[in-house]
Amino acid sequence: MKAYDRDAPLISLHIPKTGGTSLFRILQGWFGDRLIRHYAQNGAPPQRHALTGPICVHGHFNAALGVGVPQYYPDAPQFMTFLREPFERYVSQWFAMRRMRERKGAAGEGADFEKVLRRRARGQRLGRDGYSMIWQFPEPANVSSIGALIDEKFVFVGIMERYQESLDALAVVLGKPPAQAIRLNEHRSESNAYESLRPFYKKHFADEYAIYDAGRARNDELLRRYRR
Repeated sequence: MKAYDRDAPLISLHIPKTGGTSLFRILQGWFGDRLIRHYAQNGAPPQRHALTGPICVHGHFNAALGVGVPQYYPDAPQFMTFLREPFERYVSQWFAMRRMRERKGAAGEGADFEKVLRRRARGQRLGRDGYSMIWQFPEPANVSSIGALIDEKFVFVGIMERYQESLDALAVVLGKPPAQAIRLNEHRSESNAYESLRPFYKKHFADEYAIYDAGRARNDELLRRYRR
């Protein structure tokens, strides 16, 4: 993986349901007014900023939706992100979307998890699965090239299942003071309700598991090197 250049811009990829809201608070403490949010507001796409100097841009990127790294910051020099076990992450995302629909009075729409998942799998076979993590990375990748992409572009990959340990390593990588993990926008895991579909997910979304496995291997090395 890359060595962090503190004088160059850093892109922090907030993959949905990986603790990115909590991480934003920590990054605020570390970067202050040099932290830039990259989120849609009131239905409008995120604003594009001049990517110069020691700033950190943190938020959701998705090339399938036209708000990916290639569309905004194709020359970004370095990245970081947190990953989560793919099935757990998607179940959490699905429940979050369901809660959002319920607030809008559309509870019945897309309420069948298995039906939505099978529709996603069909889109995945056609290369049209906008929910896949692959779209949130800085450039197109596939199962065989994701490790090389991480090594070339990333200064850090954290793992949600060992969040505090990963934060400790991130602080060392960035040359920042230690930070205590905080839990914002967190909901109780409900993945057990769909446990029988986990093998289906692993079979049809191999790209997500390739990303997760590659990231976890790099995180192993980071923790061995920077464990406090």
